[in-house]
Amino acid sequence: MSLQPRRSSVTLFLLVITPVALLVWLGTYLIRDAARSTDSAREAILEERLIVADHQLLHDLRHFTDELDRFGVAEGTALTEAARQVGEHAWVAEVWISAPDAVPTTVVDKKTLTPTAEAQAAPVSAALRDQLRINDIAGPVISTNPQPFVHINTPPDQSSTRISKGVWQTAIKSLNYHLDSGLPIEASFASGWHVSDGDFIYWRLVGDEILCARVDGRKLGPSLFARLPLPGMENYAGRLTLTTTTGIPLHGWGLSLAGPELAASRRLCSAPLNQWQLSYTPTLHEFPKPYLFPIMLGVGSGCLLVWALAWTFFRENAREIRVAQQRVSFVNQISHELKTPLTNIRLYTEMASHRIEQAGDTIGKRHLGVVETEVARLDRLIQNVLIYARQQRDKLNVQPRPISLDHVVERAVNHWRLLLERKGFELDTRLVGPNEMTADPDAIEQILGNLISNVDKYAAYGKYIAVRTEQDVEKSVARVIVEDRGPGIPLSKRNMVFEPFERLRSDLNEGVSGTGIGLTISRELAELHGGSLDVCPNYKEGSRFILTLPLQAKKS
Repeated sequence: MSLQPRRSSVTLFLLVITPVALLVWLGTYLIRDAARSTDSAREAILEERLIVADHQLLHDLRHFTDELDRFGVAEGTALTEAARQVGEHAWVAEVWISAPDAVPTTVVDKKTLTPTAEAQAAPVSAALRDQLRINDIAGPVISTNPQPFVHINTPPDQSSTRISKGVWQTAIKSLNYHLDSGLPIEASFASGWHVSDGDFIYWRLVGDEILCARVDGRKLGPSLFARLPLPGMENYAGRLTLTTTTGIPLHGWGLSLAGPELAASRRLCSAPLNQWQLSYTPTLHEFPKPYLFPIMLGVGSGCLLVWALAWTFFRENAREIRVAQQRVSFVNQISHELKTPLTNIRLYTEMASHRIEQAGDTIGKRHLGVVETEVARLDRLIQNVLIYARQQRDKLNVQPRPISLDHVVERAVNHWRLLLERKGFELDTRLVGPNEMTADPDAIEQILGNLISNVDKYAAYGKYIAVRTEQDVEKSVARVIVEDRGPGIPLSKRNMVFEPFERLRSDLNEGVSGTGIGLTISRELAELHGGSLDVCPNYKEGSRFILTLPLQAKKS
């Protein structure tokens, strides 16, 4: 895979995949947040509906409590007479009076109910008296919370929807919850309810005696929940259900919904009715779904914009790549076409050089030497173009074989010696490299030709070039060092010079020809050997390029 497709893939990921993923994540987050907000609002609305229904049940029970409290309140009325008057109520099934350390005295028993053993007068009276004693109840109670009743024993966990069957709950009437009941605000006794699963015991504490009245739940219950739904709730499309905590249905209002009725909200009724439970099941369309259109529109528009920008970018990028490939292909074809006549020119130049040498024409030989130098230069330029085209199209390779590094370097320098000396360069060569190593001699000559050519182009006013070889036995590498005394390369630009078609300063480039790919190809050839080509950062007199090659080149 070439460098350009790799860059295109990275660009695709950065410009398309990442923004789209972020937009999708943002849209998902906003949708979930909208759903959570809608669910929270729905739960709050349903909870408010159940609170209103619960308050209505307590309000009606408080009204009935005040009605029972009115019996026997005339001055001078004995507690027994008050018990008889309470027993005259149609919903009261049994009335008794409990005195301390005495068996309860039954005053009224209509025989309409048969209580269980734990609901008999004696155990109920004992449990009730214990609760009143534990909570220090001796008279009327005023609560800081204006509720109809105050729970005077340990209240159940309101987060639970169940209370164990048979658990008695005791509540006392709060005086600061006022009804227009005809009773004076200041009452002379405490009263309330002692309730279990299906058992409703009205009690009144007068002195140290307790008046207890068992109320028929079959009559009390319907009178309480018959007023449900409350005014305004009849417009709701869902179903309101009242059950015992053990699941026995007591009352239901609203349409029966298709499928399993899974209540969206549940609430235990407040004391003393906390053996009952209210629940509300909404219809599928009673509450609006989260309004997701703006979110979907925003996310969709963002994704569409990203894709449009990406499509535009890649269309232009593909066009530029296509044009660049066409140019490279064109130059490659032209370079191949130039190779044949260049080979013929070199051949006939060598033949002419031999004949002139035999004829003893020194001037003609010097002229032909210039031709040979320029032919070698042109051949190197063509080789650069062909190598770069092959690098872009396929993968470069080298063919290492045993060589003498100094012989290869000397041959490469000799190609340039005549031209450099004619231009007045001082050519300093010190060759102390390894006698034998494995490398591609053509690649080394190509690298040295590019380095020396750059000295000729950009550091000519220094009139100095040094080419040295050395061997590092410890690291098993050989080095070829090329130095000049030109303007040098800025530290920040020392990696940039190896980029294709990169030139540093216009004043140095002015009037200088070249392809701009020589150093790119040279570094690539060095790396194919397992070596490197770098600019020495410590050399201050000009530029120093260091070619490092392993003594045993890796296989391409």
